[in-house]
Amino acid sequence: MRMNDLSLPLLASFVLAACAEDTADSGASPVVTDTTTSSTDSSMTAGPTSVTPGTTTPGTTTIPGGPTASQPGPGTPGPTGPVVGGTATTGGPDPQPSTTQSTGPDTTPSQSAAGGSPNAGGSPNAGGSPGAGGTPNAAGSPGAGGGTPNGPEPSAADAVCPYAGGGEADGQNWVKGDMLEFNDNGGWCWYQDERALVDQETGELIIASVASGGGREANVEVTHWDIAAKQGTRHHIGTMSYTDDHDVAALVKRPEGGYAAMWAGHNDDCNSYFSQYDGNSWSNSGSFAWPECPTSSGKRITYANMWYLGDTLYSYVRSIDTSPHYLFSNDGGKSWELGGRLTSTPQVGYVAGYYKYWGNNTDRIDFFGTEAHPRDNDNSLYHGYVQGGKIHNSTGEVIDDDFSDRSAIDVPQYSTVFKTGTTVNGVRLEHMWNADLVRYDDETVAAIGTGRVSGTGSDDPDKRLLYFRFDGSEWKTTYLAQAGTKLYDSEQDYTGLGALDPDNPHIIYISTAFDPRTDEGSFTGKKEIWKGVTCDDGATFDWEPITANSQMDNLRPIVPKWDAKHTALLWLRGTYTSAQSYNFKVVGLIEEEN
Repeated sequence: MRMNDLSLPLLASFVLAACAEDTADSGASPVVTDTTTSSTDSSMTAGPTSVTPGTTTPGTTTIPGGPTASQPGPGTPGPTGPVVGGTATTGGPDPQPSTTQSTGPDTTPSQSAAGGSPNAGGSPNAGGSPGAGGTPNAAGSPGAGGGTPNGPEPSAADAVCPYAGGGEADGQNWVKGDMLEFNDNGGWCWYQDERALVDQETGELIIASVASGGGREANVEVTHWDIAAKQGTRHHIGTMSYTDDHDVAALVKRPEGGYAAMWAGHNDDCNSYFSQYDGNSWSNSGSFAWPECPTSSGKRITYANMWYLGDTLYSYVRSIDTSPHYLFSNDGGKSWELGGRLTSTPQVGYVAGYYKYWGNNTDRIDFFGTEAHPRDNDNSLYHGYVQGGKIHNSTGEVIDDDFSDRSAIDVPQYSTVFKTGTTVNGVRLEHMWNADLVRYDDETVAAIGTGRVSGTGSDDPDKRLLYFRFDGSEWKTTYLAQAGTKLYDSEQDYTGLGALDPDNPHIIYISTAFDPRTDEGSFTGKKEIWKGVTCDDGATFDWEPITANSQMDNLRPIVPKWDAKHTALLWLRGTYTSAQSYNFKVVGLIEEEN
């Protein structure tokens, strides 16, 4: 079914829940069709540029639709008030408040004034709805009689600015909208992209996840969700040696049709695994055996991040020397060859840095990196991009003139997004980590990250969420909220994270136990999803709750790219014991602007 054939109700919100045994939410069970397509055999081996197919047979599961109702109960509306002001300097005593910090091309922080934003509630819908005769393969594109009848199409800002506000949360396990469950057992890490995509031609939402227990231990799964029918098919494309949310597949839509998926174990073996969907079924999995693996420190392969440059598909993988190298495929992901190295940062502690990626699937891949894991190093945050066979800093200066070779540059040589030791909102932040990255059509780049408050220890430090924006000349930082307690004992920097809306630079989402309107809450409270709206290019945000009064955590939101009139917000809802043990449902809201 094409997206133009969809008749979605106003704010048709679908929530995917991921805790199979969670009884806090009541409502219809999901309609899921299960398909076992292939299981990954950890013993599969292949040469550096060869392919070995998996050995298991296909199978399917159907997921019924229908909204999942939130359970009513007593609830207190959240507090209102302005966002707390902040400071942005590097080191030294705290100066007078200001919420926005700028880092220019020379990476020297400068100050720009910004105040707190007053509280406001939900945002109204705006903009024209498509009429009959829209573009066949472009969701949300108005046809004859669609859009704004007299004048240009409304911009993303027109839909949300000025921010009009809305109602408050009320009731236990409250969610703003109807919830549908995409997968009753699934989790993901945040260093694989994209974990979900919208196929506008088929009218489907494609979602990758990894199951934990429940008879599906360590299953790598892809759910195909029919948006109009509100039901899905769950495909089992691989099985790893043990459950780990780092094993989730990265997905990409192929120009010739169908999808490609790639995944890897969490430092478990030396293979990248892959499968392709041809429009009818997923192929048996193949594997690429990495050379120089394990490393001298005993590390193996982790993650996959797939983006097109021209007709060639690339996947950046943490691999040789625990640094990111890419694989490339000229046949839509059916076979892979080893390519170049992105950076050559020396390994400190566990690995040589963490990277988020964003691509336009045409001619550019952006990256947002660190030097190491934040428990091993006092990280700053850095940005660059690959284009035209070279690697550039944020302003376009060429730092590495050949992205395809094994010689690379240390990541601090690229543009500094945030320098450790900078003070924002009155707190000095250090040991930074990256959460999300998007480059918009207007060529601005935005990111979300976290940092520890200096002097709050290393066992469960006070962590804060930050927003970063590059306007073409400098990086600016805006304080968002406290992030709350760590998710489990051995990962002191794990938080609920945040997500950027790739179709609207004015909207972000975060997961936190604190009300970002006042920065008040419980350090150990349940984490909720909040929507932030900016009408001043990220200097301030107004906030509204998406979930509230929850008896479970709501973590790791993601927003796949769609169009200006549709949004799919997904997250994990349940209990997180560790990366190897969790009780999540994959949940989400789908909104259509009318």
